Amino acid sequence: MAFSVLKFFQPKDKIFQTLFEEAAEISVKISELFLEAMKATDGKRFEILAQTGHLEHQADQVTHKLYIELSKNFITPFDREDIHALAAAMDDVVDYIDEVGLKMKNYEFAEFNDFVLKMAELNNESVKELKTAIFELRDMKNLSKVNAACLNIHGYESKVDILYNQAMGDLIKNEKDNPVKIIVMKDLFEELELVSDKCQDVSNVIESIVIKYS
Repeated sequence: MAFSVLKFFQPKDKIFQTLFEEAAEISVKISELFLEAMKATDGKRFEILAQTGHLEHQADQVTHKLYIELSKNFITPFDREDIHALAAAMDDVVDYIDEVGLKMKNYEFAEFNDFVLKMAELNNESVKELKTAIFELRDMKNLSKVNAACLNIHGYESKVDILYNQAMGDLIKNEKDNPVKIIVMKDLFEELELVSDKCQDVSNVIESIVIKYS
């Protein structure tokens, strides 16, 4: 009888993991799209960035489904607070990548330097590590992979912080007579640094889950 009850609840259990994996896939897609835009020529860049809004909407829908499932199911694969925190943190990653793209379009951003591209590349690597960690949570059998992915995310976040400080120093030194450009570039650098921070937030939640259930 106990086995039958457990078996009855297992399919509902898996819906959370499936939705988290879907969210991770969307995160990688929007990150790679943004990186593609950074490598494109000016005209093509805005065409590519225009596609991020659709992915951001998809991520919102997945997050909404996670919250609905959380309200319906009293048996969950791990703590309800952790599910909510992980869903919110993953949604933030997509939101902030989309936000960078929106600001670039609104500013009609026609030029950028190597700092922007390098930060975008590091953030993309971090998002791919998030996907690895999320997929490894499905059966909790290879926690070393989860831990390694989280460690890499922390490393990428540190590298982005360094680049941010270098970028700001370079900006102030070379554009001191162009306050508008300083304001615009500073905003862009900060948004890119925030994407890195949001990836680390997801990593922190995952590490908390691993500690509780390993």
